[in-house]
Amino acid sequence: MLKPGKKIGEGHFRECFEVEGDPGLCIKKLRPDLGVLQKLHLFLLNRDVNKEEFLTYSSLPVELRPYFSPVVDLKEDHLVAGRPVDFDGNPSRSLSEYGKVRNEYFWKDIDIIVSLFRKYDIWFFDAFRLGENVFVQKLTDKEWKPVIVDYKRLGWKSYPVQLNLLFNSERKKKFFRRLNRFEESFRAGSPRI
Repeated sequence: MLKPGKKIGEGHFRECFEVEGDPGLCIKKLRPDLGVLQKLHLFLLNRDVNKEEFLTYSSLPVELRPYFSPVVDLKEDHLVAGRPVDFDGNPSRSLSEYGKVRNEYFWKDIDIIVSLFRKYDIWFFDAFRLGENVFVQKLTDKEWKPVIVDYKRLGWKSYPVQLNLLFNSERKKKFFRRLNRFEESFRAGSPRI
């Protein structure tokens, strides 16, 4: 049985904990301090955010999976997911913690991810939100890779509810607005490849 360690992250609905003895895994659970509006949101929209992430990962095209933290197991009260780890054994950091990146491999992979989103008409507009959901995984000193770690929010059920996101065209617009802000904030003069 996996034992949660210290808390390593927190979002609108969930907390994320390291797994004692395994730096390559984490446990995501609902926050115990959810506010009234958050609880109402989950209840009215019949949302199980852990199950949503599990189903989203399960339906990803094969070409996209290497860029997403895998879902390892889904339990009644938590989700076990992969946690990006650098080549030196240290946990990878989020882009928001890391700051601007000047690494051609990283940005080439971001361009590949975006092209695959276009190809499959998938608009994870929260993937690039503030750099919190993209981690910089250092495969070597020179080769870095983006890993998306939170990807359950795909449409109008987002918090807060945005009915305009019922339409694919609106999800797409929001995705590209977020992507542009993401690149402005984190691309450090690295040339497009």
